[in-house]
Amino acid sequence: MKKIAVVTALLMSVGATPALAAIGDTVTFKFDLPSTASFGSGYPVVAELKLTETASGVVTFELTPNWASPGFADPSDSTVNHLEFVYQGPASPTFAQPLVHGADIKTFDYHTNPNMDSGYKSDDQYISIDWFKPNQAERFDGDYANSIWTISGTGVDITDFTGTLAHHTAGKPDPIFGIISVDPYSLTDPHPTPSNWVTSAVPEPETYAMLLAGLGLLGFSLRNKKA
Repeated sequence: MKKIAVVTALLMSVGATPALAAIGDTVTFKFDLPSTASFGSGYPVVAELKLTETASGVVTFELTPNWASPGFADPSDSTVNHLEFVYQGPASPTFAQPLVHGADIKTFDYHTNPNMDSGYKSDDQYISIDWFKPNQAERFDGDYANSIWTISGTGVDITDFTGTLAHHTAGKPDPIFGIISVDPYSLTDPHPTPSNWVTSAVPEPETYAMLLAGLGLLGFSLRNKKA
């Protein structure tokens, strides 16, 4: 299975277009930065989101909370409530959950306005997902290891999610890929923590090799144009 890299601001600044993914390609993002101006690093991961190109026009998402984190003092009482992440693909993609999907999702929304949670703004569009409320029996708590869904449509590709960013201007982590809301969740070291957490726009390090390869190809292309 291959893993693709996110196309970072460096690539976008020179007008590069992300190459389409191949079936089986994956990226993984870790939510480990608090969405506050006093954010720091070194926190345990709150959750991981894995994206997989499972078929032409189909991207599968798997959200796995880190119920072992000390921030979840009691996983049976803590819940995953809301998720937002950037998107730049075809309008109004189709949402579905497979037969075996872990926690049920209550609502899925596609947004064309840029205003995301915690004051972030998407460079393009974004997707929001809501699970059931904490007082509902179907809530996403420690009884579930994950929640799985698909986003599909003609022309939908994993790079529609990794080729764009969201930004903030008030000293919060920037740029980012997405925001997750969990509650209750509490850590005091190195700083008190909120219920909203973000993930860097750059996925996990195992994808960097592909990014470097992309930079090399971009440099080769630019040299050819100059020639």
